[in-house]
Amino acid sequence: MAFRSTRKWTGTIVGTGVLVLALSAAPSALAQSVEEIVEASLEAVGGRQALAAITSVRQVGGFVMSTDYGDIEGDTEVVIIPNQKIYQDLDSDFFQQTGAWNGAAGWQSDSMQGMTDVTGEQAAVLAAQTSLHPFEGFGDPAFGEYSKLDDAEVGGRPHHVVQIAAAGLTFDVYVDAETYLVSRIAFDTNVPQMGTVRITSDLEGYQEHGGVMLPTMNGLAIPGAFSIDTTYDTIEVNGEVDHNIFEKP
Repeated sequence: MAFRSTRKWTGTIVGTGVLVLALSAAPSALAQSVEEIVEASLEAVGGRQALAAITSVRQVGGFVMSTDYGDIEGDTEVVIIPNQKIYQDLDSDFFQQTGAWNGAAGWQSDSMQGMTDVTGEQAAVLAAQTSLHPFEGFGDPAFGEYSKLDDAEVGGRPHHVVQIAAAGLTFDVYVDAETYLVSRIAFDTNVPQMGTVRITSDLEGYQEHGGVMLPTMNGLAIPGAFSIDTTYDTIEVNGEVDHNIFEKP
C-alpha cells in the first residue's frame, strides 16, 4: 500500500514458477540504498507496469480473531480500487463490521457502535490500504518521505527496513533481503481508550494474480486489544465492481 498524505488526499489491505521468475529478477547483491530496495521489491511482485494494469482486486476468505475472551471465527471480503478506494467486511456469529474509504472520506458500521465517520489517523491508515504495494508512490512527495533504517530480522530471516513518513504517520516496511517481498508493515497510532499502540501487519503466502504477486495471508496484531489472522482463498482481479459499496449507506 502506498501512503498518500491527507494534505492531498481508514487487512486490514502476492504459483511456484512465478515466484522463481520474480526472484531471478532481483539483484544478486543485497540492496543498500532506499532506491535499490524499493525498485527490487516492486520488481519482485511483477513490476510497476503490472501493478498499474490492476484495476480492481476482490479478496474473499476467513479470519480468526484472538481476544482475551477466546477466538472468534468469521468470513471476510475486501474490495480494492488501487490507490483510490477500499471496502472491507467482517462477518461472524458475534459481530458484523463494514467499512470503506471512497477516495475522499471513510466510514465504518458495526453491530455494536452503529455507523461512524472515520477520520484522522484511522482514515489515513484506511486510505493507505488502497495500494497493492507500499512502494508504489515512491518518487512522488505526495506519497510521503522514504528513508532506510537498520536491517532487522523477521521470522529468523534478514530484512531491509524502509520507513515511510506520510499522512502524519510513520510506517516501517520490512522487505525480505532474499525475495524482496514485503513481510511486515508496522506503525504507531493512537487508539481510543488505549493511547498510542504499535500495530503490526505480517504478510505471507504470496501468489500470482493478474501478473502481480499478492499476499494471501495477513496477521494483524494490536497489543492489548486483539490479533486477527486472515486467509484469502479467493482472489479476483480486474473484475466489475459496484462502486456504491464504497459510499456511506
